[in-house]
Parts: sequence; structure tokens; C-alpha cells
Amino acid sequence: MSCVYHPSRDSITFCDHCDAALCQSCAIRLEDGRTLCHRCMLAVSLEDVKSETTVREQEEEERRVGLREKWRPTYIHVVLAIGLTGLLTLLTLRLYWSQTEPRPAVVLDISEPVEILAALQETMVRYAVDHGNRYPDSLYDLIPVYLPDLDVNNKALGYLEYNLDENNGYLLRIKEDSPLPGKNLLATKLDIYPTQREE
Repeated sequence: MSCVYHPSRDSITFCDHCDAALCQSCAIRLEDGRTLCHRCMLAVSLEDVKSETTVREQEEEERRVGLREKWRPTYIHVVLAIGLTGLLTLLTLRLYWSQTEPRPAVVLDISEPVEILAALQETMVRYAVDHGNRYPDSLYDLIPVYLPDLDVNNKALGYLEYNLDENNGYLLRIKEDSPLPGKNLLATKLDIYPTQREE
């Protein structure tokens, strides 16, 4: 009997799938012991690929359905999600407002020492809020964000004595050698009050 694909050659076996007579070059032997022709081999390969793809698709669908069945939002999840969304919205708005809020230009009037100390108290509060309740290491750290970089402001800051204080946050007073009045005034984060300087 001759090969179906090569009529000039003698067949040595038959295709286990379609029973076609096959020569040596047309017979494909599989690991499981079956012999197939090239057409049946292609068909079997496509079926295997299709069945593997179908199995994978079914497994993926079962996994998705299983996840949906396992996790269903409860009343608490919905409330937490709404609360978290509201909190994030408020934080975003607060950040936006703090950056767009117009801040008045502070000009330190050296003829009014109480006004200088009061303006600096207000400025220090804004600085502390923006820096995690910390006060600046130097009054010049307030320029230019919290105080405009004006000659009058730089001059006024030069007349002030400033020290950080653990109990009061800071101590602010007018230097003895400055031409400003009010050398007996002391400002802390809470108050401005007169003191007696040690002679």
C-alpha cells in the first residue's frame, strides 16, 4: 500500500486519527505512542491549544466570580469609603486655601514698639502653623514668605533681640542699644508685657 501524501512511497504505518496510510517521512510519532499524519497533528495541536485557552478562560472567569462572591461591600465599607473621600477632600481644600489665601503685607513701624511686637507675634503664629508648631531659628527666616523683604522690616528686625524658649516658645524684646522706645517690653507667643531689666 502506498502513502497517501507520497504515492510513490510504500506506507509503513497508519494515522491513529484518520487511518491514512503513511510513509516514514509523513508519520509523526507522539510521546504517548500515537502516530499521526501532519494534517491530524495540526488539528490535534489546534484542539489542544483551544482546549488550553478555554480551560484558562474558564479558570479566570471562575476566579473573577469567586472574588466577586468573596468580597461584597458592606455598610461599614461604604461608610468608611465615603468618610475617607470626605476627609481627603477637606485636606485638599485646606491645602489649596492655605496656598491661595492672601496674606497682608506686614510693614513693621519702628515708631510703635508694641505694634512691632504684636505684628511679629501674629507672623510667628503663621510660621509655627506652617512648620509643625516650631518657631524660626532667626527672625530673618521670616523674610520673604512671612514678612516682605523691605528695608524698614530688615531695619526693625535688627533692633530686636530674639531667643527660642522651651516654656514660652520664644522671647522677643527690643535691644538696649536700639533707638526704639519700649525697651522694657517682652513678647512671648501668648502675651506682651512690661518687665524690669537687670541693671
